[in-house]
Amino acid sequence: MLALRPYQEPVKQDVMDALAQVRAVLLVMATGSGKTVVFSSIMHDHVGSAAAVVHRREIVGQIAISLAKLGVKHRIIAPPKTIKMIRQKQLRLFGRSFVDPHAKCGVISVQTLTSKATSNNEDTRRWLSQITLCVFDEGHHYVQTGHWAKAVGLMCNAKLLFVTATPTRADGKGLGSHADGFVDTMVEGPGTRELIASGYLAPFRYFCPGTDLDVEGVRLTATGDVNTQEVRQRIIRSHFVGDLVEHYQRFAAGLRTIVFANDVATAFEHAEAFRQAGVEAVALHGGTEEAERDRELSRFENGPPSVLINVDLFDEGFDVPGVEAVILARVTESLAKYLQMIGRGLRSLEGKAEAIIIDPVRNWERHGLPIIPRVWSLDRRDKQSRTRNAELVPQKICTNCTQPFEAFYKVCPYCGTEPMPGGRARPDQVDGDLLELDLDALSALLDDIARADMPDEAYRFDQIRRNIPPIGRPPDLKRHRAAKYRRTVLRELIAWWYGMQPSGRELGEKHRRFYHRFGVDVGTALTLNATDTDALIARMQLNFTEDMR
Repeated sequence: MLALRPYQEPVKQDVMDALAQVRAVLLVMATGSGKTVVFSSIMHDHVGSAAAVVHRREIVGQIAISLAKLGVKHRIIAPPKTIKMIRQKQLRLFGRSFVDPHAKCGVISVQTLTSKATSNNEDTRRWLSQITLCVFDEGHHYVQTGHWAKAVGLMCNAKLLFVTATPTRADGKGLGSHADGFVDTMVEGPGTRELIASGYLAPFRYFCPGTDLDVEGVRLTATGDVNTQEVRQRIIRSHFVGDLVEHYQRFAAGLRTIVFANDVATAFEHAEAFRQAGVEAVALHGGTEEAERDRELSRFENGPPSVLINVDLFDEGFDVPGVEAVILARVTESLAKYLQMIGRGLRSLEGKAEAIIIDPVRNWERHGLPIIPRVWSLDRRDKQSRTRNAELVPQKICTNCTQPFEAFYKVCPYCGTEPMPGGRARPDQVDGDLLELDLDALSALLDDIARADMPDEAYRFDQIRRNIPPIGRPPDLKRHRAAKYRRTVLRELIAWWYGMQPSGRELGEKHRRFYHRFGVDVGTALTLNATDTDALIARMQLNFTEDMR
């Protein structure tokens, strides 16, 4: 029987404990961390009838294989042709089939579950009424509308377990029962960064090469994601298809690579462009025959390295072993889709030192790099807002190697390239690094700081110099004193912040980090008025923990 990994055991127990307290639980586990194995193990241990509901018919076979690895007999509610293929695959893998039309456990797609044929099948209806545990794979789809709600409604006697790597939706709907979904409580497994550090996922290098594809202002659909037809028209007017081949040859040549394409027509254009460059490539999509898809997947996994282009096929739930590189050739406003696409390349493989991620459409700018900590919520949110995360320092792309890095670095930490500033006359031109200012600009800033710290007597002479009328001098002096007092507090905070930065970090990088973190250079910060100083103090106090990372 397949053994759970050390981090999967406590996650499984947390789910069991939660299901003992409430009806509906959401399990969040990063892509590649084995959520299918965990919920299959839960189904294995369940006393009574259980069902796994998948969001696409193509996933039924994968869940059936996972159950077979645990020795779980299961029925499959699907067309006879699909059941036959799954039986044959289990025979090849295990020497026997675990498919049993009378088993208590079963696998079914949400489309089949909610179909008229299922509602007219007496045997299936009887099984559904007996189910006491139902697992909904890719659980972020399940909200209180459409066939998603109908599927949940059919499990009237069951505990509900929703599983997903990304409990967020582009349309902003919340998965909580108090919002737009069904979930009572959430259980979280370890994140991507932790899984990479412990060796369960592969480390990666992230490249962001340029292209002339302009997606600025592309409209969003009702689901909150980009309009792919509009993006298609812009692809036609660009060199994007050819650029993709060049990016592959530069960063991922000879690696088994999955390309996530915008649409079917573009996918076939990508495949043809790769083949013309001498690279074996094939395009697959939802309309591809199941037998052809399985044949191409087997060839991709077991044959020589090639490129597999897909449209809405491998982003959610579908496991594609052997992936060494991923190319994000589609723009998405969906954080879930973004993380799912990248996750296809992060699975650890023997001999795989690292994964290569190529993002020419700059999805990382929309969602942040995949390893940043994220705070998940069951609440509803505005669909135009981003899922809140803990990435506090902006990133920029190296002009040489195209890898993104935290903007406070003076040189690229990957290749050592030092970008030249556009000028040195203002702090913003040098990312707040006061050591890089020219002498005139630095002198002017120091004069401003000295003026902000004037003692009362000197400040009164300065009021006369600035022609402030006598009636206005007392309130002006009062404001000056208030700002000075607040800046004494700010100075202490700044000194503490600088002192707590890593010891190996140069002063210029500390200046830059401060500037990108708080939106003001440290020199200008010491000239702010009382209101702005208070606001800066509040921001620094709120985020000290994150700033020390």
